Amino acid sequence: MTSHPLQRAGAWAVAVLADRSTPREVTAGDLDGVAERLVADVSAAAVAGKGTPAYDWWKVLFALYPNAAATHSKRSKDRSLLAGAIAELFVPDRETDARAYPCTFCGTPASVLWTKMNLPMFDTNKAVNTLPSGISGWPVCRGCRVAAWALPYGAWVTAGSATVFSCGVEAAERRFAERNVLRARRLMQVGFSQLPAGARPELVVVHALRHARAELSATTLWSFKNDNQEPWLRVSRTRRAVPRFLARVEGNAPLRSGWRLLEAKLTRRDDNGVLVASGPDEAARLLFEPEDGRGRSLLGELHRLLVAPRRAMSPQHTNDMSRLAFTYAKEVLGMEPDLKPVATMVADWIERGGGSPRGRWAEFETGHLDAHKLGLVLVLAKRRLYLDGHHVAAGEDDWRPFIQRRPRGWEQRMLLGAAVVRILQERGVSVHQRSADSDEEAVEDHDLSQDPFGMDHVDYDETDAA
Repeated sequence: MTSHPLQRAGAWAVAVLADRSTPREVTAGDLDGVAERLVADVSAAAVAGKGTPAYDWWKVLFALYPNAAATHSKRSKDRSLLAGAIAELFVPDRETDARAYPCTFCGTPASVLWTKMNLPMFDTNKAVNTLPSGISGWPVCRGCRVAAWALPYGAWVTAGSATVFSCGVEAAERRFAERNVLRARRLMQVGFSQLPAGARPELVVVHALRHARAELSATTLWSFKNDNQEPWLRVSRTRRAVPRFLARVEGNAPLRSGWRLLEAKLTRRDDNGVLVASGPDEAARLLFEPEDGRGRSLLGELHRLLVAPRRAMSPQHTNDMSRLAFTYAKEVLGMEPDLKPVATMVADWIERGGGSPRGRWAEFETGHLDAHKLGLVLVLAKRRLYLDGHHVAAGEDDWRPFIQRRPRGWEQRMLLGAAVVRILQERGVSVHQRSADSDEEAVEDHDLSQDPFGMDHVDYDETDAA
């Protein structure tokens, strides 16, 4: 097992298929058995008719190895001939070969050279002459060759892409591989159309981290497609403290309730009641930060639900969700700002500043995420309270961190909004329209006391290893 994410995911898949605790325990005999399994599954998929479950597995293979003998459009339809050609991919290295090179992945002497035909996520057809002069391929030892083709078993796969996972906790990596191997077995049996609805990779990772009882560990997901049209790679990561945050949520009733409420709010169904977006999947995805910076953040989503809800939330739900936001900021982002002076001043202004509280709330809500606009709101609030004879404890030094353009300034302004909402709720000040059904309609099908990270409703029976 190496640090290369694709080789590492394949190595874990080999360990699971061989029923070994770690890849380090895999023997040469285990490799023989796993290679035989690969040959049988790949050759069956290569000759399968369209519309069959085996053909769906061929789609997975095509997304990873589009130029291989088993996926090429001109491949043989004779299963025995294909099986022989596939078996050649996994023959042992010749120990006496004088031309042995260090394996590209692990450094073990390797006598077999592989091109991109058999390796996932290597050069596309648009790239030429990328190998050193005189080298006709990348040296790959037998163990890494088997791991390269065991990859789709240990990855979370669709008909056109795969997602692999790595972190510093091996128990979590194994858990991820176990669930995906079981899913791959089901896929080969029934195909994508009949595959039970399963959790997305982010939720599987969250469950694996929780199962492993990890304390601190950064995790990374690599999602990719490798066909000959437009290959792509997307990387997303969690921060090291996310496992500790998950443990805090699991062990605290209000935080569990806040997380379940978040899942309920993120669940979407169409007009016919068909599930469009799974709340648990969407909530787990918020813990991951895409490398390109285009993803949503957990703190941002909690802020949206607290500060600009479609309808007013109950005080208990507001309290649980705001506690979740502040706990995430403290445990994961390392933030524990003193919000009380400024939040109290803003809440006093909204409640006592004359006119409609909703109008002043709208003014705060519209501009509080912009440093300059927030500064104007704070000056206006303080001036109005002074003119009305109210004592104002907050001064310029208190609100300076919120209006300066500095690291974590945006996050602090989001937390300020949540703090203001909480104070207004405690005082009974209504700033949102509350309809008869309120927000209870959104959570009526969710028991907020349930395990927030359980996957019984989206996962498979682990006792079924068919």
